[in-house]
Amino acid sequence: MATLKAILFSGIIILSLSQCKQSTTTTSPQKQSLPQMTKEEGQIITTREISVWEYSKTKQLDKLREILADDYTGYFVTGNMQPSDVINLLRNSTFTSYHLSNINVKPIAENVAIISYHVMQDVTGADGIKWVPELAAASTYVKRNGVWYSVFYQEMPLN
Repeated sequence: MATLKAILFSGIIILSLSQCKQSTTTTSPQKQSLPQMTKEEGQIITTREISVWEYSKTKQLDKLREILADDYTGYFVTGNMQPSDVINLLRNSTFTSYHLSNINVKPIAENVAIISYHVMQDVTGADGIKWVPELAAASTYVKRNGVWYSVFYQEMPLN
């Protein structure tokens, strides 16, 4: 009798399991295709980001401010900054040199792209302290009224 109960119980379990549907979800979402960006648009973003560095070095801070969106936020090694904070910091710093390499522009949505790169810089703050010389950096650009603006920047030390 115990053997018959075990066989019936096993049969019920097998029948129940056979009725279960296999899950079709995955643990990570499928990669969606990213929007396309023309080579010209990528070059515009690259040129504007290089200009940020050049305007910083040459103290053309009014031109720099034209690239930073009003809602810009920068996450620098030294802390978070809004456009006016960035301008004030650069006004009192000494920029000797910079070099950008490994530049990559990646569109992430229509009229939104991220530019990432490595930077070597020789900059001394107003307090006489040298800034971190080697960084990995990324900026997010948004196209508004036909113009690309930097809305977000983040950097981290490479060494």
